[in-house]
Amino acid sequence: MKVSTSSGIVTGMIKRGVAMWRGIPYATAPRFRAPGPAPSWSGERDCVKFGPVAVQSRDPRVAVMSGVGEQIAMSEEALVLNVVAPIPDGRARPVVVWIHGGAFVMGSGSTPIYDGTSFAANHGVVVVTINYRLGLLGFLAVHETNVALLDQIAALRWVKDNIAGFGGDPDRVTVMGESAGAVSIANLLAMPAARGLFQRAILESGGARLSPLTRDDTDAMTREATEALGDPDAASIDAILKLQDRIAAKGGLAAFAPSVDGVHIPISPSAAIAGGSAARIPILLGSNRDEWTLFEVFLGDAAVTPLEHAVKDYLGPRVDEVLAVYAKNHRSIDRAWIDLIGDVSFRIPMIRLAEAQSAHAPVWMYRFDFESTSFGGRLGAAHALELMFVWNAIDLPVSKILLGEDRIEPARPLARAMHDAWAAFIRGEDPHASALPTWPRYERPARATMRLDLTSEVVLDPGGDARAMWPE
Repeated sequence: MKVSTSSGIVTGMIKRGVAMWRGIPYATAPRFRAPGPAPSWSGERDCVKFGPVAVQSRDPRVAVMSGVGEQIAMSEEALVLNVVAPIPDGRARPVVVWIHGGAFVMGSGSTPIYDGTSFAANHGVVVVTINYRLGLLGFLAVHETNVALLDQIAALRWVKDNIAGFGGDPDRVTVMGESAGAVSIANLLAMPAARGLFQRAILESGGARLSPLTRDDTDAMTREATEALGDPDAASIDAILKLQDRIAAKGGLAAFAPSVDGVHIPISPSAAIAGGSAARIPILLGSNRDEWTLFEVFLGDAAVTPLEHAVKDYLGPRVDEVLAVYAKNHRSIDRAWIDLIGDVSFRIPMIRLAEAQSAHAPVWMYRFDFESTSFGGRLGAAHALELMFVWNAIDLPVSKILLGEDRIEPARPLARAMHDAWAAFIRGEDPHASALPTWPRYERPARATMRLDLTSEVVLDPGGDARAMWPE
């Protein structure tokens, strides 16, 4: 399969009845600077193998969660994307661009769970998955701010300019992401440079932070890095990663994130969205019932303690009152803290985003409640478990590890339903599937939410007593 792009001709392959191109460069990555133009070539470029992933930690605990193993090559020049599409037949298909999660320090667009074959083969969707710069290389403000988000915008511009050649419609683009990918989208919705590059958005377990980082925060991290590294432009990758691990140990999983820099992100994303920065962009979004258990199981106290302090700082004297509401549903304060941290990190920011956007466009909200039996049942409906349902990837080895062998067969009907509903939204419809009840829009005061489980149902304002405790 040959396609002419703005950089040259790329050659892909046909596999499992769909067309695939892998490792297509969409930009260059000058260190700590905005992405540069994609490299060009003469002749044909073979694009049947995935490119390198962005520089990231090789901590084995991180590798398990990210899906990026030791055998995969890393590079600073990893701004590549992958396309999976129905075999081109002259029709312009809807497009989804996937922004991977991983706390802005791990992950890639080539992780097996993000294989777009089912979307392309069963729903006629063109799927694009991307890499972007991570950690210090993505957020250190040596020459430029929010470089990771500028990478994502460069990828979206590439899609706008080139996707028609792969059978996609550049005017029917949905941007979709999970965790850090969803946080990215919450910021893209507020960024002037991203306007017009996508028409719909899906955010899974991630929104604009309740207390977003500022330019002062980014400048402080940059000074710390300069003191530790000397000239960051000349520092080795090993030195950068060691410093990154030290910063993450202090700041937890929220150490690296977009900042309101006054330039690319002029004001807080929540304020921008409330003011109409994403007017007329329908949104599908939601969170998982037990978000923080994934991190507590894999990382232990290192994933809980830093955020306990952050929550106490954010809530101030109200922290005990809020914690008491969460403790009503648990036998221990420790478990109540885990739920509270999951809400402050994921659920409450997403509710705030939904309420801001519902004045300007249709919004649909879900809560994923399907429980894992792995790790003695400690995961519950943990962060990221919905991914294997959305991507119709129940049979992957990682799915069996995280869900539990005994949950694979019961999960299949929900996986089909969620995959179908997400595909319907990407096609430009309301999210729907034959196995789901009618899904109403999310609006105040009802706050209708689709609870996704073995038996799915629409519930009004789930967890409303806890939600009401958080300051607006």
